This record gives sequence, structure tokens and C-alpha cells, in this order.
Amino acid sequence: MLFSTNPSARLLAAAMAVAVLAVPAAADVLNSNLQIDPGQTFELGGGQKGGFTVTGRNVGPVAVVVYGLAEGATAPVIRGTVAPGGAVDATFGPGEQALLRNTSTMEMARLKLKVSGDISALGMTYSANP
Repeated sequence: MLFSTNPSARLLAAAMAVAVLAVPAAADVLNSNLQIDPGQTFELGGGQKGGFTVTGRNVGPVAVVVYGLAEGATAPVIRGTVAPGGAVDATFGPGEQALLRNTSTMEMARLKLKVSGDISALGMTYSANP
């Protein structure tokens, strides 16, 4: 029998449907223990259809500078500096790229981050600091 008139079976089916619908929302979050080599910049996003938010904490020994690079722009805009132990909370618009720059030429930068929003097609790469 495909359908049941049992109320508890319908309640279970409804609960399962809600659980399945909740999964895509949870999939829109990326947790990262990011490490950035000395003299490097981590590049996140650029060209995506929607915006995204980066939150977290600097758990390393060096400061990290956060920039935003709007689609079509030639120069990034500084969003702030995250000192060791400090928090980051930055939102980036559609097409915008987040740049997280290690300020040290000697020590690894470490951040514990959560990225949420339009993350399905976010590119991630590293480049040398200018």
C-alpha cells in the first residue's frame, strides 16, 4: 500500500519531507581552517551571481588584511585588518572577490572561517602579494 491512513505514518512522512527540504539550506555554508602562506593572498569568489559573507576568527600569529575587489574594478578596496585573535565579518556582493592577504613574509596566517551565501560556484586560489 503506497499511502497510509495512519496519522503517525503521515506525521513521520511530513517530518522527513521537512528534513529533506532543510538540507539545501545547510549546504550553503562552507567551514574552513584556512592557511595562507607568507607573502600570499587567498582569493575567494569573483564572477558569482549572488553575494556571500565571510565570518570567523584569526587563529594565527599574524594579521590578515581583508579586501574586496568588485567585478570590473582595477583595484581592491580595503575592508579591514584582522589582528591575531580578532574577528572577521565581511559581506561581498554579486561578482565581487574577497582577498585575504597575509601581512607576514615569514609566518603562516591561519583563520577559522565560515563562508555563507552564494557559495555554489566560488573560485578559490592563491596569488603572491603585490
